[in-house]
Amino acid sequence: MKTSKHFSEAEFRRCTPPCSREDMDQDFLDLMDNVRRKAGIPLVINCAYRSRDYDLKKGRSGNSAHTHGLAVDIRYNTSATCYKIVKAAYECGVQRIGIGKNFVHIDMGERVGLPSNVLWHYYD
Repeated sequence: MKTSKHFSEAEFRRCTPPCSREDMDQDFLDLMDNVRRKAGIPLVINCAYRSRDYDLKKGRSGNSAHTHGLAVDIRYNTSATCYKIVKAAYECGVQRIGIGKNFVHIDMGERVGLPSNVLWHYYD
């Protein structure tokens, strides 16, 4: 059974698409708990695990860190909150961070061969 100090099963069920804490990698859940502790604020997860089929249907690669239970998108409402999330993630050793208009993506995709030490944005 997968565990997390700060993230309940219900939070994963509210994600888009809905998932389970069991879909996530335990080391990644531990990392998320550390990021939450360092940030000092609640972290609201928009997206966590996505199946390969879901990813492909949305026009994605089908091999994202999300499909391995190694990624989350965390909602933010202010630039100060965004900063706290990114700073905490960086201090916890996260090597892959993406910034969107209202979310921060963090993952451990380097464990499945994705590039490490990268920062990107989702703005078009």
